[in-house]
Amino acid sequence: MAAKTPRRPSLFALAERQIIALYDAGVMSPAVLHHVLAAYADSGIDWNDEGTLQTVDGHTVQQAVVLVMMPGRALKSAKKDFMSVVEHLAASEPEAVEEQTEDAEDDDDLLAQLGGDTKKATRAKKSTQAAEPKRAAFNPLVGARAVKGNKR
Repeated sequence: MAAKTPRRPSLFALAERQIIALYDAGVMSPAVLHHVLAAYADSGIDWNDEGTLQTVDGHTVQQAVVLVMMPGRALKSAKKDFMSVVEHLAASEPEAVEEQTEDAEDDDDLLAQLGGDTKKATRAKKSTQAAEPKRAAFNPLVGARAVKGNKR
């Protein structure tokens, strides 16, 4: 009888596993995420995959990336925001972009957060800076949970 060769996981499954593990460990930051996604930039990875894993706090990989890169942003359009982050960080366009459902103002806000439109973002920031309270800086330990291990 011939032995079955194990099926190799897809590139997305590997990236998903890395991102989820880093998020669960509480070490995921925008800089770390940038390095992880940059490693897959020229691999032909299909970022539109749904994924199968969840973080310890019940988020998908798309939601985890949005939580890290855009703290305070609602997760209602996490998949679209995830694709925007991937396009920005990996500097490659996905083969199929999901249909856009949000209006242009939300897209401008997203681009400003990702650093795509610095002139508008700077002008808008100066005009609304006095009206808005300052937000807390990024903290990689916010929302981190202990990983359940083997008990001896």
